[in-house]
Amino acid sequence: MSFTESTLPTDFDRLPTGSTIRHILLGRPSDIRQTIHLLHNLRYVETSQWSTLIEVPDNRLILRPDADQMISMLVRRL
Repeated sequence: MSFTESTLPTDFDRLPTGSTIRHILLGRPSDIRQTIHLLHNLRYVETSQWSTLIEVPDNRLILRPDADQMISMLVRRL
């Protein structure tokens, strides 16, 4: 499914005051860059706000959420 600016909800980029959300892109570097640019084109986030690509040491990744946080995951074919 492809989104255009006109199909995004008007409050797409708003979170309640004080709320934070972490976006984690995990995949091949070229796919990560493509997704970052897609999110930029959708006016969701500037490309400069993403960190540089970070190698996952020893193919291990540990996420440490706060006590009240949960996770939702989406796997999408590019």
